[in-house]
Amino acid sequence: MSHHLDSPLARQDPRLNITDQYVFDVDDATVLVMNVRTSLAGADSPAGFHPEGRYEFKIHQGDADRESLTFRVTFDPEAADGEQTYRLDRLDGDDAGRDDATGTTLVEGRTGQAIDGPDGLRVWAGRAAEPFYLDLRLLGAVDQAVQHGQDVPITGYSAAENTFAGAAVDSIVLQLPHTDSVVALGRDLRVWSVAKLATDAGGWRQINRAGLPMMWPIFRDAESDVASEADQTHPADDRVNYAKTITDLIAGVVARRGTSSRPDAYAAAVTDRLTPDTLPYRVGTPAVFGFAGFNGRHLADNAPEVMFSLVTNSAVTTGLTADQTAATRSETFPYVVPSATPR
Repeated sequence: MSHHLDSPLARQDPRLNITDQYVFDVDDATVLVMNVRTSLAGADSPAGFHPEGRYEFKIHQGDADRESLTFRVTFDPEAADGEQTYRLDRLDGDDAGRDDATGTTLVEGRTGQAIDGPDGLRVWAGRAAEPFYLDLRLLGAVDQAVQHGQDVPITGYSAAENTFAGAAVDSIVLQLPHTDSVVALGRDLRVWSVAKLATDAGGWRQINRAGLPMMWPIFRDAESDVASEADQTHPADDRVNYAKTITDLIAGVVARRGTSSRPDAYAAAVTDRLTPDTLPYRVGTPAVFGFAGFNGRHLADNAPEVMFSLVTNSAVTTGLTADQTAATRSETFPYVVPSATPR
C-alpha cells in the first residue's frame, strides 16, 4: 500500500483514509490529486466522500514550517443517484492553518463532472480507477526487514502481481494555472493532504494525512496506536517526533544488508530527506519521484521502488512497470480515469 488503510484510525472510516497524493505538471498548470476510500476496504464500507469531513491540500512555500495556502473541499450527502455536490474554498496566509477560518469559495460542483473555476482553475471529484501499483507481498517483506530486523529477501519479484489491479478510489483533482499567486511558475513548494472530521463539540479532528508516498507503511506498524497518533500530527513536528525512530530503522537495515560502510551517516541523510513528511515540487518543472531526488509525483511514478531502494540503499525492483497500469491514467483532465463502477 502507499497509505491505504494505514492506521486503526484511518480504517474506522475509509472515506477519510488518504491513500495517495500526487503533484505534477501539465502545460501551463499544476495538478494536485488526493485519493481516498480504496475499494480494498471492502464492499461494506460507506460510499462516497464523507459529508461531515473536510479534504484539504496544504501548501508550504519554500521550507516554511507552516502552510500559507489551503484548498479545502467539503461534500454534501449523497443524492438519490449516488452523486454529491461539493464546494472548494481557498484559505490564504494565517487562515490556511486555521480550522475556524472559512476562506473564499472558488467553485461549487457535482461529483463526476469537470468544473471550471476562475482564472483557469479546474476541479473534478468522483470514483476513479486506482493508479497505484504494487505487489503487497513485497511491502510485507520490506516491513519485516526494516521494522522487525529480519533477514528476508526483498528482491526477485520479477513475477509480481499488482494487488491493486481493478481497484477503485475516490479522487479529488485540482488544476491550478501558473498565474496563481502562490502556486506560481518557478516557486518551490511543499505539499501535503489531510482529511478531517467534524466533532460533536463543533471543532475538527484530523484523521489522516499524506505527503510522501510509502512513508509511514515502511516505518510503522499499520496496526499500532502509534500509526493513528502520527496521522493526527502536523508535518512541522515530524523531525522532533519521528526522526530518531526513522534513522535507527534505516541504519539497522542498511547495516544488516551491508549496503553502506557508514550506515548511521547514510540513515541521517535519508531521514533529513524524508522529514518533514511533505512532497516538494518546483512549479513548472517535470514531476519526477526518483531515487536521486523528489520533485512532485506523477501518476505513473513507481514510488514503492524508489522508497524501498532509498531506505535499504540497494536496488529493489517491484517487478511492475508504469506501462502495465496505463489504463488507469489519462493525458487529459482529470488525468485519473473515472471508474466504470461509480460506488
